Amino acid sequence: MTTIDELHGSTPRPTATWLAYRPGPWLSLIAAPVLLLAPLVSAISAGDWGRAAYVLLLGGVFAVAVTLPFGSRRRPTVVTELLFALLLLLCTGYLVLWHVDEALLFPLLAVAASLAVRRRWAMGVVGSIAVTGAIAVGLDTRSLGAAVLVGFAAFAGGAGNFLVQYYVALARELDRTRGRLAVAAVAEERLRFSRDLHDLLGHSLSVIAVKSEVARRLMERDPDAAGAHITEVEAIAREALREVRTVVVGSRSVSLAHEIAGARRALEDAGVETEVSVPDRPLPLSVDAVLGWVVREGATNILRHARARMCTIEVTVMGRRAGIEVADDGPARADARRVPASDPNGSGLEGLRERVAAAGGEFAVEVSATRFRITASVPLPGEEQP
Repeated sequence: MTTIDELHGSTPRPTATWLAYRPGPWLSLIAAPVLLLAPLVSAISAGDWGRAAYVLLLGGVFAVAVTLPFGSRRRPTVVTELLFALLLLLCTGYLVLWHVDEALLFPLLAVAASLAVRRRWAMGVVGSIAVTGAIAVGLDTRSLGAAVLVGFAAFAGGAGNFLVQYYVALARELDRTRGRLAVAAVAEERLRFSRDLHDLLGHSLSVIAVKSEVARRLMERDPDAAGAHITEVEAIAREALREVRTVVVGSRSVSLAHEIAGARRALEDAGVETEVSVPDRPLPLSVDAVLGWVVREGATNILRHARARMCTIEVTVMGRRAGIEVADDGPARADARRVPASDPNGSGLEGLRERVAAAGGEFAVEVSATRFRITASVPLPGEEQP
């Protein structure tokens, strides 16, 4: 998966940023020497070596409990929760045996809980430790200030570590998401490119094939007419080349009027009578382009796969939606199906379906023995849908 360094290169980063994206237990481990130094020094000064060893044991269990969540799984587990429970028992035993330094043990427990306990329970445990510590110290010292100080220190230490690790995990997930989005964007662009090439070349090559066939038939009896068709083939080939170049640079646009005119010429050259009905009002460019693609794919389908004699292209605007219907009366050619048997939508029709869906519209294909019909309905932009 793409990482922050891979996306931004090898540019040196400030130390704080470097640490932020390489989290570790270093922030939490600082709590152990800060909070346990005083009890350890006190025990050594008093010559109480059992107490000193106990304090070192507390520090060791704490260190393991806050370090394990940064392993391969990078989150608390049952093992870390058991270690926290062991640390809680050891702290309770310390208070029972020596009954000193309780003000330092509660913040230590809160920091451990913020990392070793699973996230959905961690802050509840931290809050419980803060309240318990404040009550215990307040009753022991008879000081409200000491109670508030211990409760605040425990809660601040635990909540601070919890939030730091939460936001680090969130940043890591955003990093992974950005990598996935980059991969998805590349895949989407490849799909768009291949779909545009299919739609453009499929239509142009179909028209070239029809006109070449007509020119071949007219070659002997009407050379002038055949030459005119050959000239049109040359022009269509040049136009197809230009359109392919526009796809490469991402500037391909489609006009409904242009596509209807081209479809009518190509269909009539193939002997298919064509009727066209369009509304008087202009359509928004985005809707106009989508309907133009429908006309292009519908005409391509007829030229490549049908033995049609009649084709109708009807564009309507009703209320807040624009619709189009492309239908013909031709059964499939003997050597071709109107749509592949394994995919009732066909590759070109599936690409067309995706275009219409991207515009928020609806798309349908109806196939029968004597009729093939493509319909699409697209909402007009800027108008509230019912």
